[in-house]
Amino acid sequence: MRVLSATRGVTRRWLAGGLVSVTLFFAVPIVADEPDVMLENMALAASEQSYQGDFVYERSGSFSTHRVWRRADGVVVERLLRTDGVAQEWLRRDGQLQCSSALATGNVWRGGAIPSGQRAVLDRWYVLQVLGNSRVANRPVTVIAVKPRDPFRYAYELYLDLETGLLLQSLLINDNGTLLERFQFTTLHPGPVELDDLNVMSTCLPVSEKTVTEMTASDGKLPAWLPPGFAAIYREVRHPNDADTPVFTQVFTDGLARFTVFIEPLADGRTVGDLRAQMGPTVAISRGLVLPDGNYMATVVGEVPALAAERIAASLSPDFDPNAVIDTAR
Repeated sequence: MRVLSATRGVTRRWLAGGLVSVTLFFAVPIVADEPDVMLENMALAASEQSYQGDFVYERSGSFSTHRVWRRADGVVVERLLRTDGVAQEWLRRDGQLQCSSALATGNVWRGGAIPSGQRAVLDRWYVLQVLGNSRVANRPVTVIAVKPRDPFRYAYELYLDLETGLLLQSLLINDNGTLLERFQFTTLHPGPVELDDLNVMSTCLPVSEKTVTEMTASDGKLPAWLPPGFAAIYREVRHPNDADTPVFTQVFTDGLARFTVFIEPLADGRTVGDLRAQMGPTVAISRGLVLPDGNYMATVVGEVPALAAERIAASLSPDFDPNAVIDTAR
């Protein structure tokens, strides 16, 4: 029971973190037959543009407001402040969390650069379509539909600022046409951000140091099945606060969607039951693993359909049958 409770706690923390799992995709206005140009400019803007603004985030009936300052001057520094409810704040430098008043939430805040290895193949897994023009935050935008080619990812609508290329609004939609997540700027001020604007409050506590080592395929704890088009962009073995118990962490993306796999050893031969939870687009699948070197708890968390997350989690088991998985990508 203690282990199962701990499993639920981990899952709740990662789901709660998803409340600001807002990916800021940056792009220039595009046409549907220029996906490579769109993605290259997206990556360029993500590394060079500074701005400040306010945005709202909505998921599963939960609504929150935030202010963000982003300074790109050789080093990208982002400060995020929740402006309603309990005071929460985060600071990241070149993607690394520096301080946080709510650690789990800060860990899922990320910039919008698509990994270079994925940009060129993204159009294999999505269909891009220009829907027309609109306005967001009193600024003209072009609306782009991003439709998946298989059931292992969600659809998006991206509202791109005509002047800067910044994403001012995004909608995440499932295969039934249900809106799962909405991110929308209400004010946007492109341009330089002063250093003083990046000063955090005393409640933003420094993130404790953790011992991290590189994880390779030889560790033997990689999923045997991934949705078509997904590839690992980050792997590590992390020892929280220099503890002896390692946590294997792997991040995968198709260039747009992403999910993370956590594998943690269970002490003293303990076992855990399977657990499934979902909040908006964020799904968490936890299950016990019995591997030759001991018992583990594996958790898959990300903005992918439950079908994909369940198959990923199942593929971590030694008795996984890859022939039972039907690849519907086309």
